[in-house]
Amino acid sequence: MAKLITRKYKNNNKTNSGFGKWYGRTVYTETISTEEFAKHISNHGSPFDRATILGVLMSTCDCLVELVKDSKRVRLGDLGTFYLSTESTGSETEKDFSADNVKKVHLRFWPNQKHSYALDSVSMRKQTAFVDINQLHEPTNNTENKE
Repeated sequence: MAKLITRKYKNNNKTNSGFGKWYGRTVYTETISTEEFAKHISNHGSPFDRATILGVLMSTCDCLVELVKDSKRVRLGDLGTFYLSTESTGSETEKDFSADNVKKVHLRFWPNQKHSYALDSVSMRKQTAFVDINQLHEPTNNTENKE
């Protein structure tokens, strides 16, 4: 089972409805580069070497960005679908609405919920054990005499 490291924190934002309550945040141990990811894949019994995998991953990124910017959704097998969404301000009439009303464009990911990866929120919660970061750093109880 996967182990997701978390850190407890107290919400001190007085304007928030959760003020004074404790929550958990994910703690990331590292960020894996594309090259490290390619090496990881090649070490999992892939018939392709790291350089070939790296080239495919780089082309995947380039093409994914090109396609979503052209109003296409890109589904990567059982992983999920990438697409763009926009945030805009409203206008009084249809005629008054223009590209100037679009304020933000977001790259989104919708996990595939029907296949082997089960990346939807409920499935991920069931497949993940949560470890408090403080449990990883607690000193061991040393009962030896230190005279």
